[in-house]
Amino acid sequence: MILFIESLLTGDLDALRIKLGIVTIMWLLVALAIGIDLISGWHKAKLRGEARTSYGLRRTVTKAVLYYALMLFAFMFDCIGTFFYPQPYVTLLAAAFLILIECKSIIEKAHDKDRWKLNKNLDDLHTIFENRDDLLKGLSEIIKKQIKENEKDR
Repeated sequence: MILFIESLLTGDLDALRIKLGIVTIMWLLVALAIGIDLISGWHKAKLRGEARTSYGLRRTVTKAVLYYALMLFAFMFDCIGTFFYPQPYVTLLAAAFLILIECKSIIEKAHDKDRWKLNKNLDDLHTIFENRDDLLKGLSEIIKKQIKENEKDR
C-alpha cells in the first residue's frame, strides 16, 4: 500500500495511475497465460485421446491460487520497496517468471508429455523385473507407489 500512499501523499495522481495500471496489467497477463495454458492442455489431451476430467481443472485452479499468492507477495514487496525504487519491479519480475512458465507449458509438445508417461511406466516395469522372483512383491511395490502418488496429488 505504501507504493500508492506515497503517490497519494505527494498528490501525484498520474504516478498512482501508472503504478496501479502496471500492477493490474501484470495480474491480467498472468490470468491470460493461465487461461491459454488451460485451453492448450485441454486441446493436447483431446488430441491424445485422454479424458478431460475435473482433475485437470482443479489443478488449474490450484495453480492460479499459487500464482496469485506469489503475485500478492511480489506486490507487498513492491509496496515496502517503493522507498528504494519507483516502480513495481518485483511484480513485473514475478509476472514475467510466471508467464515464462506458462509459455513453456504451452510450447511443450504432446509427445514429450507422452514420453514422460512412458518413462514412468518403464520404471514400473523395471520394478517388476527387479522382483521377478517374487512377482507379488513387485506388484505390491507398484501399488504402494501409485497410492503414494495419488495421496501427493490430493
